[in-house]
Amino acid sequence: MKNLLTLFSVLALVWSASAQNELPIDKNTGKVTFLEVVNAEGLTAQQIYDLTKTWAKEKGYVVTEDVAGSKLYFDAHTSVHYPSVKGGGTTEKGIVHFKLQGFFKDGKYRLILTDFVHEGEGKLPDGGKLEAQTAACGKIKMTGRAWVTIKNKTRENAETLIADIKRVIKEVQKDPANNDDW
Repeated sequence: MKNLLTLFSVLALVWSASAQNELPIDKNTGKVTFLEVVNAEGLTAQQIYDLTKTWAKEKGYVVTEDVAGSKLYFDAHTSVHYPSVKGGGTTEKGIVHFKLQGFFKDGKYRLILTDFVHEGEGKLPDGGKLEAQTAACGKIKMTGRAWVTIKNKTRENAETLIADIKRVIKEVQKDPANNDDW
């Protein structure tokens, strides 16, 4: 019986470790970083800049730096739901704050998402920087499962965000009304 319990404990540890969807860590900064360089052939830097600025403002992101036509920095955020420390299938809600940076050239742009920090909503505990192996508030206030869920949801949300801005720019890029070659 004791060996069976040990086996289940080991299997649970292996399962929880494999369930963690690792976030991309920049080797130079040590920070969670999503970086994407995207082709936007046929569009000027100013057009891409304008599209990105409008899109980000509609998302509720706040401009923190603005170099007309070439660079935008935003304070951004995404909501995450994760298992409650109380258990019983209840969930808690938090916000992951991050920096969104856009750099623009004629025909291409670069997006960088970095500085991810979890903040519990209301009186819920803060998990802190997502680079950490465990939540800053400790395992008593936030389970390892909740911390992994926050990281996984953040990855999903970041990838969805990048796909959405690419979609917006691609729609303009493919719009026949914007094609001068006729």
